[in-house]
Amino acid sequence: MAPAMEMSESSIEEYTLKMQARYARRRSKQARSRLLDEYVAVTGRERKHANKVLLGHKRNPSTKKRRGAPRRYGEELVSELRRCWLAMDQPCGKRMKDMLPLWIEHIEYSAGVREQLKQVSAASIDRHLASFKVTASKKARPPKPASAVKRLIDVRAESWDVSEPGWTEVDTVAHCGGDMSGSFIWTLTSVDVFSGWTELRATWNRGQHACCEALESIWSSQPFKLLGVDSDNGGEFLNHHLHQRLKGHGIKQTRSRPYFKNDQAYVEQKNYTHVRELLGYERFEHQELIEGLNELLTNWSLWKNLFCVTMQQVSKERVGSKQIRKHAKQSRTPAQRLLDGSTLTPREEERLRDLLEAHNPFEMRERIRQLEDKFWETRNNLYLGDEEALVVEGRTPLRSDRPSTTTKERTTHKVASVSQL
Repeated sequence: MAPAMEMSESSIEEYTLKMQARYARRRSKQARSRLLDEYVAVTGRERKHANKVLLGHKRNPSTKKRRGAPRRYGEELVSELRRCWLAMDQPCGKRMKDMLPLWIEHIEYSAGVREQLKQVSAASIDRHLASFKVTASKKARPPKPASAVKRLIDVRAESWDVSEPGWTEVDTVAHCGGDMSGSFIWTLTSVDVFSGWTELRATWNRGQHACCEALESIWSSQPFKLLGVDSDNGGEFLNHHLHQRLKGHGIKQTRSRPYFKNDQAYVEQKNYTHVRELLGYERFEHQELIEGLNELLTNWSLWKNLFCVTMQQVSKERVGSKQIRKHAKQSRTPAQRLLDGSTLTPREEERLRDLLEAHNPFEMRERIRQLEDKFWETRNNLYLGDEEALVVEGRTPLRSDRPSTTTKERTTHKVASVSQL
């Protein structure tokens, strides 16, 4: 096809008007096709577009006349809309439409602009402010509670590779009975990645101060120096109170990725083996249980750390669809791993050996069973007291029979089975 002729915009517009008249007079397909060929050759436009232009279905691009209805509102109104929108705390068009009548009396503009502000619709407000909303300063919003702390704490997404104790993972377990409403007891779990040394403490709810106190109690019980703490993104761990405490003692704080539970595989495992297998999934909603539960958890943790062996995975390999895991030939207790690792100071090693010599596993297990029975009995009595109070008030009791002890009996049976191994 021959190249298009060089023509000015005005010449193309005049030529198009004449061709449209000629095109309208032609009735045969062959005649219109020849005119279309000529128009494409002269203007250089694409054939389909040229056909629409000659039919009058497409506006001539050289025409600079603005399409649509003429503008109804001038720059004065748009300028005032922008000023009002910022002063009104950046509302949407519908809310701004209803707010304008209250603000018009305080606008120092001509009567014409005031009248237009009364008549302008919500859609027109959004249309005139669309481009301004993109460039205007965003509405100031308060930061999220943990957003500032999150920027200070690094995300740890890789596997652990440690050769010394002190690097711990922490998490909380809710004793809510499947209902997160109201107040109830939480268990705070801390596990050392190197040795598996695990400590448990109970807290009322999971406030910053209560969790920090529980962590202080845990760290004072560990027979090694704390080097790092890795947690999830919960507010009980990501707060300035705990962050400043750790930073002041030279302890590194990291956090896992949101919604990646495998980033904390060590503590998630202990949440089941050390917490759920002991206490089950019941709801503990009486603050009076805290003291007895903490005594139980402290003895339970020490017994597990001193006298209960755990298997240690040494390698993992995927073969096809299977995961082949290899474990150490001899299982050891967390205390044995600490003593065999040659990483403790003489004072820490002496403290750990004193703990082993001062405790008898059979006596400890019997003590734990007694504390467990006492805890469940206290809990049942508290529920019975609640029900009696409801009856006195003339309200329906929480349950019509004695609280079930199935969970306690099942848990005791599991612990007794473990202790016999």
